Amino acid sequence: MADAGVTGVAAKLGELAAAEATALLRVDAEIRSLRRKLAYLQALVRGADRARRGRANELLLLWLRETREVAFEVEDAVDEFHLRVEAFHLSAKGRRGWWHGAAFNLVQGLATQVVVRHGLSNQIVKINERIDELNQNKETYAIESFPSETWNSSSIETDPEWYEDGYVKDSRESEFATLKDQIIDKEKIVCHRAVISILGECGIGKKTLARKLYSDPDIMRNFEVHAWVCLPPHIRFTDYVETMYKQISSEVPEAPEKVDKASLAPGDGETTSKERKLRQLMQNRRYLVVLDGLVEISDWNSLLDVLPDENNCSRILLTTRLSVKEIKHMDPRIAPLELGCLETIHGQQLFCRRVFGAKKPPEIYNCKAYYDKVHDISAGLPLAIIVLAGVLRSKVIPAEWDEVLEQLETNGQPKPVGRIWSLAFDDLPHHLKSCFLYFASMSENIIVYPDRLVRLWIAEGFVVPKKGKTLEEVGFDYLKDLVSRGLVQVMDKDAGGRIKLVAIHNLLHAFLESEARDSGFLEIHHQANVLNPNAVRRLAVHNYVDSFVNIPNEFPKLRSLLCDFAEDQRSSSIYESPQPQTPWGSFAEMCLRACGSSDRAGLKTIHGLHFLQGSRFLRVIDLNGLKIQKLPNEIGSIIHLRYLGIRNSNLEELPSSISKLDNLQTLDVRRTNVRTVVDEFWEIEALRHVLAEKIMLPDCRVSLNNLMTLDGVEPSNPWQDQICPLNYMLCLRSLSLSGISETHTKALSAALRKMEFLVNLDLSGEVLPSTMFTDSSMRRLQVLVLHGRLEDLGDSQSDRYVMPNLTMLHLHRSELSQPFVDKLAVLPCVAEMELSYCSYSGATLVFPGRGFQSLRKLKLVNLCALEELVVEPGAVPMLSVLAVHDCSRVKVLTGLNDLEHLQELALYNMDVLVDTLKLADEKLCDKIKCLTTPTKVDRGVLAGSWLRKLGAPAMTSSDSAAPELPCGDLERSGSVGRKATDDIEVHYSSGGAWTRLAQV
Repeated sequence: MADAGVTGVAAKLGELAAAEATALLRVDAEIRSLRRKLAYLQALVRGADRARRGRANELLLLWLRETREVAFEVEDAVDEFHLRVEAFHLSAKGRRGWWHGAAFNLVQGLATQVVVRHGLSNQIVKINERIDELNQNKETYAIESFPSETWNSSSIETDPEWYEDGYVKDSRESEFATLKDQIIDKEKIVCHRAVISILGECGIGKKTLARKLYSDPDIMRNFEVHAWVCLPPHIRFTDYVETMYKQISSEVPEAPEKVDKASLAPGDGETTSKERKLRQLMQNRRYLVVLDGLVEISDWNSLLDVLPDENNCSRILLTTRLSVKEIKHMDPRIAPLELGCLETIHGQQLFCRRVFGAKKPPEIYNCKAYYDKVHDISAGLPLAIIVLAGVLRSKVIPAEWDEVLEQLETNGQPKPVGRIWSLAFDDLPHHLKSCFLYFASMSENIIVYPDRLVRLWIAEGFVVPKKGKTLEEVGFDYLKDLVSRGLVQVMDKDAGGRIKLVAIHNLLHAFLESEARDSGFLEIHHQANVLNPNAVRRLAVHNYVDSFVNIPNEFPKLRSLLCDFAEDQRSSSIYESPQPQTPWGSFAEMCLRACGSSDRAGLKTIHGLHFLQGSRFLRVIDLNGLKIQKLPNEIGSIIHLRYLGIRNSNLEELPSSISKLDNLQTLDVRRTNVRTVVDEFWEIEALRHVLAEKIMLPDCRVSLNNLMTLDGVEPSNPWQDQICPLNYMLCLRSLSLSGISETHTKALSAALRKMEFLVNLDLSGEVLPSTMFTDSSMRRLQVLVLHGRLEDLGDSQSDRYVMPNLTMLHLHRSELSQPFVDKLAVLPCVAEMELSYCSYSGATLVFPGRGFQSLRKLKLVNLCALEELVVEPGAVPMLSVLAVHDCSRVKVLTGLNDLEHLQELALYNMDVLVDTLKLADEKLCDKIKCLTTPTKVDRGVLAGSWLRKLGAPAMTSSDSAAPELPCGDLERSGSVGRKATDDIEVHYSSGGAWTRLAQV
């Protein structure tokens, strides 16, 4: 796949041609000439890429490989040019201010111009000769490669239903009804812990059907505990246990268990403890556990041993590619359901919904029997139907449909279904191919956070600037395009309907891995060694088991390094002192070897990363789970670096040389111990996103007009008058600031008045300003989370609050009154609201008539003074979920029976109210989802410890198993936390979304 490689290099040449240094060094004409040649070559390569899908001869494959090598040579030359120019600028910056330094810079600058110009010119001459040779060879050997003329790729318009497929409703209604009856079992015929299996080949729709069942309101109300386990392959059994424990302990908080350390064997304490705790949490509770994906038969009996069987109608729902014969022993009393391919009529319904949406298909498509062809080509496989619909959706006239379908047939007979994946890939526009291939760098069967994905795309240079939009907005448009084509699945949306979680099907992931490997775009390693470090340009390492991964000391061509390591289980174990370890037995030792060091002394000083010294072209470093305490100072010499992510590690400090990274766009040090960064770091004008746990924000005085995300920071000192560093960050879209006191509120209020682009705002401290509710600058705000008392609420002269786009509001310890709630009631878009921990000070909370017209989810937690909740006629008409936690004085709920859309009433630790409802209000009592009662310890939900996710199926995985879904804090966009957008853990149920702050 040379197309994506040539496209990326052509984009780099465009940047280089526009650079000031190019004109100064008088090489702009040569650059433009080379760029034109590559443009023509790109047109030919696209046709050749398609031709190789068939019976391509060896000459064509050789020509494509040499074309790709030429593109890589161009990229090396361009990056080397940038490296030399920027290295000179860095050295000149260090001598600024001295007269002899200026004179030295002048002389050295002239010498540098001569050397760099001469070197780049020589390289361009050689590359032009290679391109001429390629063109000559093409003519000499009659290598055919023609660009497509009839169905050129195009972007497609997305509509409001681009994320819906109606698969279950149209195609699997009978299977859904059968499984739902088995899960609920109203007659209580099957009281044992039943294993209900959904079988079928990849792409048949097992996960979609299970997701629909898991989010069904009737099913959710039937179980007290829910867990969805979605894990990538090649992991340890302990990861299954870890994943379930994290989910279930969030739903059923339990006090830490005391363990006799002396009775545990070294290395067994953590596993034994987690298995025992998990079993204890689930005892005497009716649970539903979904196991999505392949389950190793060898681990099955152990897994069942962890899940108690107490004849209380608990259920395990399993989706797997295993055969009936392989799983028949799991529960012989329940016959598995094996999904088959769709019938023609159901396939047609799914296809038309994906192509035409809610519109009626034009009659011409019925007349030409397209739907029969689609069914034959897709063999009724739902995934194939969806992907093929994504291709045809961008074609305007039937003749283009004919051309596409001919590509999938040979002599009137359909080609293998896998040909659809390559056709859909070839049909992508140039700018989307590299973006789609990037999914191969992530492990199979995990959920991906769009914000992080888009940031990586931007750092790689895949996102092309577009007038009137930020790079991030353009990147999200790319993602929506991939979703509309059926290549990427939307797993969850936030309260405002925006994409929050995405995934890619395993079949498509396997195709991308093969494509990325064959094209030299990316090397992916799990347990194998890197065979040729001198050639690899992007490297992804997925190591979820204690295996040896050899990472050499240098990668001279490396542009991107993306690593996901299993976290050391012993790092968070119950042991307080180091335990004996077998040679190479610990993960820390493996990391030492992986980083080229075999020194066992001092596990707390693991840093390695020696390859950085020989990897000068790195643009992306993203390390998750690798035990690092300190980055080497050489990081400052990687001046191409645009993305630096060190997550889930014991990193304690960043070197001062990080301030030399003038091109750095993203710094992500969440779930580390980094608390400070050198002041000069805040002078990097290219910064776009800074994400941390709690990093100090100094009094910087440099305008950071590109900075869009500032999460996990707190003031390093008081802000006097109206002066604060936020005045130099006025283009922020997301701000998460903690540690606020009275010395900050005045300056913070003044800064917020100037931030007209804010979308997400999270403030925490002793006292918080309240002016954001009345400032017109907050018109774009969508998510507002406040932890602390609001000052001067009574002094506001405004009768209304100005937040027309606010969709999510969470208030903690805010000490509000009824007049404040009345003003909030008129906000038109609030869909999710939480009031917790003394956020409301009155005894009666009234939702006024015609108020909160868009509210769908309401959560009240530990409102100590609250005695009565009143919903007046016409208020909260769309409310579907009401959760009340530990409001022990509440005795009356008024007006809830008039809410037509109310599906779920969740009451926790409120036994008196529950008993009252059972006696007095049978209709309302039927809507109660689950009741929890105190255990032997106080199980009241602590601040930030409750986690529920309503509205979509859960794909939660542990840190070690699925790094894209770490056990971290909350998502910035569409969640209720203090952390960044792609840092949440998720649970699912019906009707919406709740998330939590994890306890760390």
